[in-house]
Amino acid sequence: MTHNSKPTALLISIFFPPEIGGRATGAWNRGIILNKIGFSVFVLCGFPSYPSGKVSNTRYKGKFFIVEKLEPFVVIRMRLLPIKYEGFPRHFAIFVNFIFLSLLYLPSILNLTGKIDLVYARAPIIFSSFIGFVYSSITRSFFIYEAPDLWPEELVVFRSIFSPFVERFGRILARISYSVPDIIITIGEMAAERIIKEYRPKTRVYSIPIGVDPKVFSKLPKRNSRDELLKKRILPYGLEGKFIIFYSGLISTAQNVESLLYAADKLKLDKEICILIIGDGPEKNRLEELKSQKGLENVYLLSTQPRAIMPLIISAVDVCTISLSPEPIFSIAVPSKFYEYLSCCKPLIGICKGELANIIDLNEIGFSVIPEDTDKLVSVIEKFKNSSELLHVIENNCLNTLQRFSLDTLTVKFSDILKNEMKIHSSKKKKNDSA
Repeated sequence: MTHNSKPTALLISIFFPPEIGGRATGAWNRGIILNKIGFSVFVLCGFPSYPSGKVSNTRYKGKFFIVEKLEPFVVIRMRLLPIKYEGFPRHFAIFVNFIFLSLLYLPSILNLTGKIDLVYARAPIIFSSFIGFVYSSITRSFFIYEAPDLWPEELVVFRSIFSPFVERFGRILARISYSVPDIIITIGEMAAERIIKEYRPKTRVYSIPIGVDPKVFSKLPKRNSRDELLKKRILPYGLEGKFIIFYSGLISTAQNVESLLYAADKLKLDKEICILIIGDGPEKNRLEELKSQKGLENVYLLSTQPRAIMPLIISAVDVCTISLSPEPIFSIAVPSKFYEYLSCCKPLIGICKGELANIIDLNEIGFSVIPEDTDKLVSVIEKFKNSSELLHVIENNCLNTLQRFSLDTLTVKFSDILKNEMKIHSSKKKKNDSA
């Protein structure tokens, strides 16, 4: 394949749009930053199948390996095992499958990319570090490993009789994964601090938020957005004049979404407030059962929607929530949906502790609530509903905070880091070559 004079980057992420979810969003945003810096970006990923494991797009029918253009990227896709992303054993099987195929197709992939200057591996966690190490070693390129989540620490959500063994073995793998890259990237300050403290890698660890493109997730008029969604029957009738509290994304034990239903139970007498939850996952049935048991007519559970209409949906609601498990490890998490809500200038309720709670509170873009403190959550919802002035002030605060997390700002930060680190890497390589 013929290339221009631009340096080439290979981004390794099992998840990539049009797949939904934070991991695909994170991969896209990292690719955009690399492109803005000046790289021609190739993406190595799976066929779009998350979270069901099924490849529904007919263009991939009968194919096992395909190359496509998804501006501004060249995307190299491989067919993975057709199993659902639920539970640790299934995740593990899919991740191992991704490693195997990445190595199997390695000659074909390098033939497509030509000379690689940078390998950026981010998903699957830990496993992508080994793939990235192989590719960077063969191509003698600069290797960045990103840990968007911390495994095995976050495997607390997959508790089983094998958990102690998995955690011990996982820590060994994690230590190795942090030892091979030239630099390590995390999505939050607390995650970077934990890796440095727990694993003491020899390479430097940098925190770069996932961020958001404000041109994609822009503030739209609430009334117009809601009317359009009602007209298209994306939102159910009955939400016309409601004060909507919104959650979107994966529904699992790591998200603790049921806390919103307990709040809805205490808000039943206020007919103006409703809870809108859009998403799917292993705990979706649990929410449906809880809604039925408690007779929560003020709760609306909808299936996952295409990413393209999410800015319209976010703009149509009143307040957005980010809910996380009370497990201590999730205090380091900052989900990608936070940045999208922020970009649409929506007041936020963080049902969480740690880094995300600090960002929300310090920037006065909403309120944080300790997980399982239902009374406080109800009080915050009522406070928002009863004060249009408060909503307006927070919208302005969101605008002021947004610049810090825009992809343009993060590109400048990442570019400075990369220039310095690649200069050091180049000097070391020349020294080794002359030795």
